[in-house]
Amino acid sequence: MSELEEAVKFIESIEKANSGKSTYEIANILRGYTRKAYTTRLWSTATGYTQEYITGEFEGKLNQNHLVLSGEVTDFGHFIAALSDQINQSGIKWSDLNGWTGDYSSWSGDIGSAIVVFRSQYENIQIKTLEDGLSRFARDSDYAADIAAYVVGYLINSGRIGSISQAIIQYNYIPYLNHVRTFIKKRFGRIIKGNSLQRPAILEAQISRSVANLIRFSNLPDLWESVKDYLKSESELEFSNLVQSSRSDLLKGSLHFLTHLVNKGGLNSVRFKPYQIPAIPWLGTFNYQVSVSN
Repeated sequence: MSELEEAVKFIESIEKANSGKSTYEIANILRGYTRKAYTTRLWSTATGYTQEYITGEFEGKLNQNHLVLSGEVTDFGHFIAALSDQINQSGIKWSDLNGWTGDYSSWSGDIGSAIVVFRSQYENIQIKTLEDGLSRFARDSDYAADIAAYVVGYLINSGRIGSISQAIIQYNYIPYLNHVRTFIKKRFGRIIKGNSLQRPAILEAQISRSVANLIRFSNLPDLWESVKDYLKSESELEFSNLVQSSRSDLLKGSLHFLTHLVNKGGLNSVRFKPYQIPAIPWLGTFNYQVSVSN
């Protein structure tokens, strides 16, 4: 039995044991079988569901770091945790009130964590460059988990598939390339013609905005100093004093993610001028181009 088959079998057992609960509740219960870090107060805030870390015989049962899903090495524990924040819950969600989004507990959070840790040297983790931080906190296996969480969540939320185990099986049948393209189209509304991504500058701006908002949401002023000017409202922002390095951090992070999307999505290389301030695109682009190669 492969790692994936074993994980799906375990998920099926949890679904049967909780047959009266919603898919949203089951997804959050599964989170308890991943890592203790995914059962903190932050995750309770993110998902609106308090879940304790499960110890004993099945401790860390879904915490495989390099499970192959849809042909792509995937951090399965990260996938399950992110999925718990992608599946809709009935009624008013806690996130409807606090501004949290599913992006923050997936790809946006991965990129934002790298920026925050690099700029603050948080918890004495020594990250010499932002690139080092991204390679540590936003690996391809993390991005694969994020995209799987979004697409599997989409399958469940659309009503096409009723259980998490069956959605994972369906996801695994389809090549990862297709999932990447689905993610780009559904999450960002970006058009792909043939193998060409249309208007990549807009996609980059959307990624950067989400990451910047995640850092702001953390409500830790000493940790988002590098992007403080970017995060001011339009009326307060003094454009002449915009800290270039803040936009630079966001751009490096978004291009890191774009590289994964272009390469894994089998897309043609892109070259474009990024917007100076992603939240205010009418202010124009930089006079230089950036590129993402396949």
